[in-house]
Amino acid sequence: MWEIDGGFIVHFQSKEKIDYLSEGYDIIGIKEFEERPLPRMLFRVTLRKS
Repeated sequence: MWEIDGGFIVHFQSKEKIDYLSEGYDIIGIKEFEERPLPRMLFRVTLRKS
């Protein structure tokens, strides 16, 4: 986890963990992006309840 200004917590998950956590949902989209000042690549995940 990483805390950014304003107290927002970013959770870092691997692609495999995203697949596991999304069980029971349809994955609408996964977009990989980088946002400074965070130290790693991020995934923006859009799900829909199955």
